[in-house]
Amino acid sequence: MERMIVGILLCVLGMVSGCATVTTGTGQSITVVTEKNVESAKCELTDIKGGKWYVDNTPGTVIVTRGDGPMSVVCKKDGFKSTTLMVEEVIAGATLGNIILGGGIGIFVDAMSGAAQRYPDQIIVWMEPEKWGSEKERLAWINVKEAYEAELAAKQKELQQSSPTQFGGK
Repeated sequence: MERMIVGILLCVLGMVSGCATVTTGTGQSITVVTEKNVESAKCELTDIKGGKWYVDNTPGTVIVTRGDGPMSVVCKKDGFKSTTLMVEEVIAGATLGNIILGGGIGIFVDAMSGAAQRYPDQIIVWMEPEKWGSEKERLAWINVKEAYEAELAAKQKELQQSSPTQFGGK
C-alpha cells in the first residue's frame, strides 16, 4: 500500500513539475513590425547563444527558441537607416504555477528547457529614413516616436508595479 501511495505521489509530482515546459513549450511566435508606415523590411533576430531567425518582409512572424537570453533584432530596408534593438526576456506566466503547484521543483525543469522565459509577442522597430523631405517631417517623426516610447515605458512600469514578485508580494 505504501509503495502505491509513493508511486501516485511521484506521478503527481512529475505531472506538475515543468508546468511551463508542458503547457507552452520552448518555442515562441514573435511578430516583427516596422514603424512608421514602413513595410517589407528584412530583419534578423539573433539570441545570445547564436540562434538566428529571419523575417523577410515586415510585418512578419517567426518562431524562436525561448530561454537563450537577450535577442538582437536588426532591420534593414533601402532608403532607411539600419536599426538594431535589444529585446529582453521576462518570466513566463506558467512558471509561477510551478511555485504554487510543484513546490518549486518544476521551475528547474522550465529554467533548463527555456520555458521559464518569454520574449514579447510583438517587437516594434522604428526605422528612420536616410533622407527627410523637410526638417518639419523629421521633427514630427521624432515626436511620434518619443511619445510611443514614453507610452511603452509607462505601460512597462505599470506592469512591474502591478505584477507579484517571485515571492508573491508586490
